[in-house]
Amino acid sequence: MEPVSERRSANEVGFMTWLVHRLTPYWGRCLLVALAILMQVAFRVLVPMGYQEIFDGAIVQRDLELLTSLLALLMAGWAVHGFAGLGQDYLSAWISSRAMNDLRERMFGQLQRLSSAYYARVDSGDVMSRFSNDLAVIEQALAQGIYTAFFSFFNLTGSLVLLFWVEWRLAAVTLAILVAAYLFPSLLGPRARDKAYERKASEAEVAAAVQESIGAHSMVRAFDLREYVSAKFRALLDRLAVKTVAAQFSSALVGRTAGQSVFFVQIMMMGLGGWLAIEGALSVGALVGFAALLQNVANASNHLAAVTPELLRASGGVRRVQEFLSEEPESAEPQGTEALGRLSRDIVFDGVSFAYEDQNPLLDGLSFRVRAGESVALVGPSGSGKSTVLNLLLRLRNPSAGAIRFDGTDIRQAREESLLDQIGIVLQETFLLKTSFAENIRLGRLAASEPEIVEAAKLAKIHGAIMEKPLGYDALVGEAGRHLSVGQRQRIAIARAILRDPALLVLDEATSALDPATEAAVHKTLAEVGRGRTVFAATHRLSSVVEADRILVLEKGRLVEEGRHQELLDRGGTYFQLWRKQSGFEIHEDGRQAQVSPSRLEQIPLLSRLGEVFSQSIADQFASQFLPEGRFVFRQGDVGEAFYIIVKGRVEVLVEDERQDQRRAVLEDGDFFGELALLDAKPRSATVRTLSSTLLLTLQRRQFELFLKNRPDLRAAIEEQAMKRR
Repeated sequence: MEPVSERRSANEVGFMTWLVHRLTPYWGRCLLVALAILMQVAFRVLVPMGYQEIFDGAIVQRDLELLTSLLALLMAGWAVHGFAGLGQDYLSAWISSRAMNDLRERMFGQLQRLSSAYYARVDSGDVMSRFSNDLAVIEQALAQGIYTAFFSFFNLTGSLVLLFWVEWRLAAVTLAILVAAYLFPSLLGPRARDKAYERKASEAEVAAAVQESIGAHSMVRAFDLREYVSAKFRALLDRLAVKTVAAQFSSALVGRTAGQSVFFVQIMMMGLGGWLAIEGALSVGALVGFAALLQNVANASNHLAAVTPELLRASGGVRRVQEFLSEEPESAEPQGTEALGRLSRDIVFDGVSFAYEDQNPLLDGLSFRVRAGESVALVGPSGSGKSTVLNLLLRLRNPSAGAIRFDGTDIRQAREESLLDQIGIVLQETFLLKTSFAENIRLGRLAASEPEIVEAAKLAKIHGAIMEKPLGYDALVGEAGRHLSVGQRQRIAIARAILRDPALLVLDEATSALDPATEAAVHKTLAEVGRGRTVFAATHRLSSVVEADRILVLEKGRLVEEGRHQELLDRGGTYFQLWRKQSGFEIHEDGRQAQVSPSRLEQIPLLSRLGEVFSQSIADQFASQFLPEGRFVFRQGDVGEAFYIIVKGRVEVLVEDERQDQRRAVLEDGDFFGELALLDAKPRSATVRTLSSTLLLTLQRRQFELFLKNRPDLRAAIEEQAMKRR
């Protein structure tokens, strides 16, 4: 839990107050940094006084011994100044890296605390920006900006005070900086660049881990892996801390040696000038110290001006970070205390309703009972509440009303881990970590042995594919499993669920993204794995639920029908209509080609009067089009040229409204759109974009016009139907 001061509104906590709070754990080292700054400031403001003594004392009196003593004191001060500066650079790098890691870990812990509702309403890119851009400007301020500001302030103040004590007769001092003064820093440059590169690589690992955590949020919560992923994240942070110290210290060393070289040259110039004055070659300049102090004032003012924008940016970053840390989980109910035993009787939804604040309910008084060992399918059109039921069952969210009882116990009163320990989940999108096969399967149960992992892989029918890899179970799956097919990724998810030995198996669109051959094979595996277990399967593809013990049909958050497949077909209700809509397609094994039957075309109002012969002719004109997720089928304003039927997949219909795209509908298997383009070439009134990999059948307008060319009667009937559609 975040400290109260950390979660207060950004308007209540100023930047300096926040800074003090962040650095308090390191107050001892902060005092050492302050001491190092004061030692450097003391040297810088006393050097001009030393110059005055050289000119007004040693030179005027021609006292070589005094000159030597003063130069020795200045050289000693120069050495102390250098060591104090190096100490400040190292300590400030150490403090900033630890303070930033504390902040990163606190923010990462907040990621684990927040509910799925937060991720549903917030763009993940905004979260990532707080971890990258906002933390970057804060870190820059902690590492350099704050210390530069304090140093410049004290330097400016001290120099201004001493100016009143010095009487000056020289108008200016010209400072000569030799080209050789920058030779040594230039030699250190390549090392500093290398260290900076290593630091950026380590930062990329941390950013990737954050992105991975966001994508795998549901899986992490479902398998109760929060402590596991947090431990892995802490290891990455430790490595980043080492790289950060090395990079910042190396970079600071370049600037530090350049500054030290300049002071060394100034001291040597004063020594040479003093010797020449003693010899009578130069007149004594009593006001050299004033000129040096004036230079201090100018430098300090410039540094303060330069660092102010940096501190302002950091203040804005702090505000955004505080806003994120002040977020509270949508479900703030206290954690239950009762330990659930393994499911033995039933799961009951008793009058369950759920809605986001000020929105229409996603579930409305849902009641049903599932007996232990029963396989239940949740079906219904998009937005009917299928996934919401599963999220409530997994306690990713809590009901707005009603209760979910697990063997008679309200799951809100149960310890979350005792519920999740007996649930295995397979999602539509299987998220794999960038690690080995064995580690990805072990996420199902972290304490599993190697033989148990292998046995789970065999049951999931993935063992053979793993053993074909040169390293077997130690082979890496690639980022997000990119080295594997979709079917192989699903089998890894099944193995992960099997390893958990769950009493309850939860499947959320587990096979909808697979090609027909792979889908059938995975269905067979899931059927074998589900024997003797309670199974909740949410899907929009009815072909996958025909063998379920019971099918629950949802519509607008209500249970409208339930029964077995054939029973529901015989009733001719909602399930029958959904089945009829998804029937009449033949999909090739590769999942990228399909045909539509003439009888299926007759269900489309615009084509309902074609008759069997003409329907067959039109069916033969449809071409297959496969689009991956996130592709535009067409955009609002494009000229309409084709009609589309969704064979498999999901698309969203967007309408541009006040420069923003508003979602008007989600279409899925069996739905169609764009039919009016068969009759005219008017601009599209909406944008259609795929939400998953989607297989479409398309009919071009020019082909349809050729078909109607010699059938004016048929054209008239179709146009009559189109008038009703418009």
